[in-house]
Amino acid sequence: MKMGSISVKTVCKGTALLIFVILRGLNTQTDTDITSLPVTSNISSTELETEFPQTHPTTPATISTLSTESQTDVPAASATTSSPSTEIQTSAPITPATSSSPSTESETSAPTNITSLLVSSNISSTELETEFPQTHPTTAPATTSTLSTESQTDVPAASATTRSPSTEIQTSAPITPATSSSPSTESETSAPTKPDVIRNLTVTEITTSSVFLTWEEPAGNRSFFKINWTDEKTSNHVTTNNLSYNITGLTAGVNYTFIITAVAADKSTEGESVVTSKYTKPDVIRNLRLSEITTSSVFLTWEEPARNRYFFILNWTDEKLDLTRNSIETTNTSYNITGLTAGVNYTFIITAVAADKSTEGESVVTSNYTKPDVIMNLTAVDITTSSVLLNWIKPNGQSSRYRVEYENNSVTTENTSIEINDLIPGEQYTFRVFAVAADHVTEGRARQISLYTNPDVIRNLTVNNITSSSVFLTWEEPIGNRSFFKLKWADDKTSGNSTETTNTSYHITGLTAGVNYTFCITAVTADKSAKGETVCRSQFTSMQSSKIHVSYYKAHLNYLTIMGGCSRHGKKWVQYQSSC
Repeated sequence: MKMGSISVKTVCKGTALLIFVILRGLNTQTDTDITSLPVTSNISSTELETEFPQTHPTTPATISTLSTESQTDVPAASATTSSPSTEIQTSAPITPATSSSPSTESETSAPTNITSLLVSSNISSTELETEFPQTHPTTAPATTSTLSTESQTDVPAASATTRSPSTEIQTSAPITPATSSSPSTESETSAPTKPDVIRNLTVTEITTSSVFLTWEEPAGNRSFFKINWTDEKTSNHVTTNNLSYNITGLTAGVNYTFIITAVAADKSTEGESVVTSKYTKPDVIRNLRLSEITTSSVFLTWEEPARNRYFFILNWTDEKLDLTRNSIETTNTSYNITGLTAGVNYTFIITAVAADKSTEGESVVTSNYTKPDVIMNLTAVDITTSSVLLNWIKPNGQSSRYRVEYENNSVTTENTSIEINDLIPGEQYTFRVFAVAADHVTEGRARQISLYTNPDVIRNLTVNNITSSSVFLTWEEPIGNRSFFKLKWADDKTSGNSTETTNTSYHITGLTAGVNYTFCITAVTADKSAKGETVCRSQFTSMQSSKIHVSYYKAHLNYLTIMGGCSRHGKKWVQYQSSC
């Protein structure tokens, strides 16, 4: 390219050739350091600009009227061109170029043996601008400053510096970023700022396998949230753009740590994390059973819940919730609750609790009555052949009604007495009386009494075979049952005699002839306490049969005649006057 002045291309070629010859000579003859070998060319800055128009890509270009410094620290060599005194250091392709007027300095440091080789050329700035018009695109912005501008880029690249009237060009490798400011600007490339911390993290809707997390937005900006959760053995994480998240698939009764972090748009810059720990609810206990129910205690047994638990809470209460509520803790799967009231309905509640002693699983509830106490002073009165009246006193504690059981029969009453009818005469009965709770199922221990109903009356008593000293009695069995019969007989003067028999006939002997006797028979039960109605008959024994002295009867007849009567005995045994 010819522009009416010396060609920069020609100068560069000559300069390069000269440098090459000098270097060859130095390397072959001596060990002279060439780090400061000057090469001078009378190229004005104007001619340099004319010969080398800015048609090649440059990264930063800085124009300043005072003092501008552009410095790039990259691992490369440099080429410096200065006018009227120009230093050129060349190593690698030139990426950034910095121009400054009147004084601009661009330095690039790199490990190389040739660090300050000077090539001087009397090239005016006018010629330089004419030779290198700014026709090619630049890769970095141009900065114009009226005071002092400093552009610093820390990148792995070389730099080229042009300074006029004293211009230094250092060239090494491509320079990527460039920053300019006015009046004094420093540009640095850095990562996004950390997002702020989230606020008001809460854990709700805790179940045996899930928790629901909610929180509020952090101050400032964020792109998304990262959620981590872990127990003592496993760890998991998810991301979300929402302000809540439902975590599922957890294990019952386990302590989980939840960590939530706001993340910036670069997906790597994270804010401060918020951490909270919560136990999932323990699972429900299984197969709760009540046994050994007494008037004052209940024995509870159950099976372990699935997964983990720390201990169990037992609560029990009667119908008066505000007065008698009790609670205990146990690590066992059974418990004997004592000190209860007889005949009262109790509600038993068992809950598994986590190790934090506050997170409780679902409760299992069951209700049962304690047994009523036994009735007191059971008695039987008004016993007949077919009925009995039972009386008793109310038991301690509570009871709703009473059940009376006998044989294969059962009757109930809400009173403390009952009359039992339609019984069999002479039969033994055992009556059991139970106090019953309000559930009409739970019964206390029975109080019992055994007794016989009265036997019925014997039938058809007859006196046969009467002699002067004996009679023969017969009768029929009474209705129902009896154990034996009791016979009594007496005349008008004696207290009488008695005997017992299981037969329905009896021969009574040893009587006195001609005496009126009364015979009574009673059916008796086996316990000899219950007797049927007595049946009685009266009968004279016969006179004694023997020889009768005539004089006796004569005298007796004479006596009767005088007295105006007659003898019954004489009438039967002696022939006497018809008037008798």
